[in-house]
Amino acid sequence: MSTRATKKPDATTALKDRRLRAVYRRELQNSVFQSALIVSAAVAAAAIAGAFGAPTVAPVLIALMLPLALTTLATAWAVRRRGRRYAIPLGMAVGLVPLLSTAVSILLLPQSGAVALGTVALIPLAFAIFVPLERKAHLTWLVLADGLFLGIVLCLCASGADLGRAISMLIAGAIANALSLGANAVQLSRRYQINGQVLAVRGLYGRMKEHELDLRRQDEFLFMQQETLVVQQDELLHLNEELETIARMDALTGLGNRLRLNEDLASLAARIERTGGTAGLLLMDLDRFKRLNDTCGHLAGDAALRGVAEVMRKTSRVGDGVYRYGGEEFLVLLHDCDESSLYAVGQRYLTAIQAAGMAHPDNPPYGVVTASAGATELSQANCTDVDAALHDSDEALYVAKENGRNRLELHLRPGPADVVPIDRQRAAS
Repeated sequence: MSTRATKKPDATTALKDRRLRAVYRRELQNSVFQSALIVSAAVAAAAIAGAFGAPTVAPVLIALMLPLALTTLATAWAVRRRGRRYAIPLGMAVGLVPLLSTAVSILLLPQSGAVALGTVALIPLAFAIFVPLERKAHLTWLVLADGLFLGIVLCLCASGADLGRAISMLIAGAIANALSLGANAVQLSRRYQINGQVLAVRGLYGRMKEHELDLRRQDEFLFMQQETLVVQQDELLHLNEELETIARMDALTGLGNRLRLNEDLASLAARIERTGGTAGLLLMDLDRFKRLNDTCGHLAGDAALRGVAEVMRKTSRVGDGVYRYGGEEFLVLLHDCDESSLYAVGQRYLTAIQAAGMAHPDNPPYGVVTASAGATELSQANCTDVDAALHDSDEALYVAKENGRNRLELHLRPGPADVVPIDRQRAAS
């Protein structure tokens, strides 16, 4: 974005710049003050020198020069007090005092004509150098000085001075004007050049500040982006955790699903194989669940599944894992459970399900939802083949179904004659 500080500096910009104009007025104030002191001293010195050179006109010369010297001193005081506001008109007044002093010398001291002519030529040059006004103000001062100078020439002509002297003074005045204009142009050129450099440096500084501000804004933006990324990363991790949980959770009951079971069972088997110990696999199946769906509807069946899942959560011990194995089948991983306590722990689940009193009209003789279960001990002897252990639990579950349902059977290794076809097992459930 382009601002006043970053635009290409030129003379117009320098003239309109408030700070540069304030610096110029302060410098002009100092120049006018110093010039007023110098003019006052020069007028006093000229009066003293004229008094010694022409004692006959000394009183008149001093009487005329003294007010001029006092005027320049008063001007110096005024410039010091309020010079910034009135520096230009006070500077013009200081520049006219030497002309008045020269006019007095020419009128009272005819013998000082050559010196007076040289002074007339030097005063505008010195004014342009020591009081560097703007072009318009400088031209205004030249008009006033030329008017005063022409008045002096006319006075000399009226007093009977020869024409050659008047022409010499006019030539000296023209030379003085040319020198003053040239000196003023040089002063203004130098000042504009310095102002341009100041504006260029200021513009560079402004661009640096804007660049610094842009960098700061970019840092803030990047910091905000980083914070946003961190928040989004946390949300993504949280969502991933939720997705992983959902992927391992049964949508109907809220229990672990087959994926979660396979992971936990593999981890449990690896721990038993590595460190020893025992665990129990308790596989349960709701009795006559198909009849419940046919008699009361699938909504009642879903309600029964959710109710059984809630009972199993409340019945499970700390550390046990409860899963929906499939359909109306549930499985419990009983940690640190050996064969001697496996039956008691498994029977507690069956008792809790029956005690919940969930209606099942087509499940005689109980009239409520019940479950049959098969349990297998998992130890270092069989932990390397968890599929076989699950199959053993399924066989024990079939035996419980065959023996009247609503009961728990522990797995006993069957002989060859005891193998039951899988289609018969499913029909019994």
